[in-house]
Amino acid sequence: MSLNKDKLNTSLYDDEVDLQELIKVLWKEKILISIFSIIVAICSIIYALSLSNFYSSESVLISRDSQDSGLLSQYSGLTSMMGINLSDSGNSGVYEVMEIIQSREFVKHLITFENILPSIMAAERYDKNSKKIAYDPEVYDESSQKWTIEPGTGKTQKPSYLEAHEVYIGEMLTISRDEKTGLIFLSVEHISPVFAKEFLSLIIREANNLNREIDIISSSKAISYLKKELSQTSLVEIKKSINQLIEAQLETRMMASIHEEYSLILLEPPFVPEKKSKPSRSLIVILATLLGGIIISLYVLYRHYKTINTLHDPS
Repeated sequence: MSLNKDKLNTSLYDDEVDLQELIKVLWKEKILISIFSIIVAICSIIYALSLSNFYSSESVLISRDSQDSGLLSQYSGLTSMMGINLSDSGNSGVYEVMEIIQSREFVKHLITFENILPSIMAAERYDKNSKKIAYDPEVYDESSQKWTIEPGTGKTQKPSYLEAHEVYIGEMLTISRDEKTGLIFLSVEHISPVFAKEFLSLIIREANNLNREIDIISSSKAISYLKKELSQTSLVEIKKSINQLIEAQLETRMMASIHEEYSLILLEPPFVPEKKSKPSRSLIVILATLLGGIIISLYVLYRHYKTINTLHDPS
């Protein structure tokens, strides 16, 4: 028992001696460690100051529930027998709207609007005084509104909608839904707070417009089909049911025509942000300085023990 206790005490003593030795080695090289850490800190400050500010405009929305879904569900059996599915007609579901907003085709539609593609792919900095975006001249010539010609090819380097979609999804757009409340949180981040707000407004407006068009076309096709079926049946009950389905589709078309906020209702509209969302310059400097201090400390310890080993093992 006493033997084990002695081993434990010896181990603790060795650990204490090793720790003291490490502290002594680091203290001996404190000037080198300090100078290196200061250089890293200065470099990180220069880097942090070179970064552009990004601003995030946010909006809170809720999806407009389909007012005719209850009526259609009463006749789901009838529509199934007829070989059609009207359960998705009317206002599209919230997840469908969210998928539309994130889709490639939607981005392809968005970049048809003026200055949207250059602002996504060629924005270099934001002028607070003029509240305008300055574009990278090597990518986009604002004066001629043309994309830079690739040397040796004579072809313009206009980004495709697929490239714009990668930036849109990966760097700009954030969308989520609270399952309990049903609220949709949508935000756009950009170096221009004005563009962030305007682009977010455009996304919401065009999502509503495209969904409205889809539902109007869908309801029109459904009405044409139901009228055809109505003319071919003589059963009173089926005629009554088809008339009610037609009424539901007419209501869907009416709702699409009268509501500007068709699928997405604004609870908190987009705004021009006053405070940047990133970068956190102080955090960048602190982390870089700490990392630099750790790296130089490890290097000092490595060099010290390598020297000791060399002395003990001259061969």
